[in-house]
Amino acid sequence: MTEDGKVVLIEKAVRTVPYGFLGVLFSVYLSQLGLDAFLIGAVLALTVASSAIYTLVASVFADLLGRRRTLIFFALTDAVAGALLFSSNSLWAPVAAGIIGNMTVGAGEVGPFLTLEQAILPGASDTRRRTLGFSVYNLVGYVSSSAGALLVGLPQFITPGTGGYRPLFMAYLASGLLGAYLYSRLSIEVEKEKTASPSIGVLSEASKPVVRKLSALFALDSFGGGFIGISILSYYFYEKYSLQLSSLGVLFAGTQIVTAISFLVAERIARQIGLIKTMVYTHIPSNLLLAIIPFVSSAPIAIGLLLSRQSLSQMDVPTRQSYLMSVVPETDRTPAAGFTNVSRSIAQTFSPSIAGYTIATLWLGSPFVIAGGLKLVYDLSLYKIFHRLKPPQEA
Repeated sequence: MTEDGKVVLIEKAVRTVPYGFLGVLFSVYLSQLGLDAFLIGAVLALTVASSAIYTLVASVFADLLGRRRTLIFFALTDAVAGALLFSSNSLWAPVAAGIIGNMTVGAGEVGPFLTLEQAILPGASDTRRRTLGFSVYNLVGYVSSSAGALLVGLPQFITPGTGGYRPLFMAYLASGLLGAYLYSRLSIEVEKEKTASPSIGVLSEASKPVVRKLSALFALDSFGGGFIGISILSYYFYEKYSLQLSSLGVLFAGTQIVTAISFLVAERIARQIGLIKTMVYTHIPSNLLLAIIPFVSSAPIAIGLLLSRQSLSQMDVPTRQSYLMSVVPETDRTPAAGFTNVSRSIAQTFSPSIAGYTIATLWLGSPFVIAGGLKLVYDLSLYKIFHRLKPPQEA
């Protein structure tokens, strides 16, 4: 991997440590500020919606303004969000921070960072090991996120209260500033290759049908995933089993580590059976496990099911990213990554508020069943539509 690739990996770690503790903490923090389940879902929806807007802006304008410059800007928005959380424990602060920043509170990272780094990585790694490159990229993110989740369990954060979280919010601020510095170290090689075509943020005619279909499918998957994002899961275990932040931190650190290990396994499986089959064959059993979780009454069994589910559920992430970057030309990578991530972000915007509504009016475990069903539809549709379209390295 080139020096630019190494910078991307380091910044991925710097960025996702705060995302790890914010994912566990954010919904509990909002609850401690007095919000009910529906309003918590609405705030989470606003957070995801702002990320979708940022992703759209990045996918359309980043190649014109420069990928490096765009990444620096969005890193600074994280710093501003951290400053807001640090400066006040009033309700307006987390709401404003969720809108301004790019914090990940859903099911996996979405947003402008993912879009641009996804476009940069293929040029920073060997084509024959592209899936491995994306696996390592996601592994770094999940290991770092697990470290962030563990921070929530430190003694000073165990006692309920909103004032004691300020060191974590300061760490979020610092990660944004450090991220801006790291992105400034990227070379000119990360920018889009100049071509005779003046179009910016526009897909070629050959790529449009593929990206449109994948965007629709990824949106369905993300819509389902939004029902069981880390913040929703944290709230579920907090309410049903009375797990406190110390236990939640350990739990979600464990899920992140299990997920991180699965990325390396996914790359090995993909070399044997192909990217699409790896995505589908690992995703279906994970969704069946997900749907079972709310029907058990024991916390250890529910945790065991969640960990088993996590060992399979994210194997489609590096394979999905590798597949998309393989079936479109280099000049289409930024808009392709951007449009698919925008579709995922927009779809996920609605899920938390709906999940909050179903929890408040139907049943605490309803998001698990809804998410599992939607994701199964995604798996079967993906295989039916794309199992014949092989990436070049599989031809």
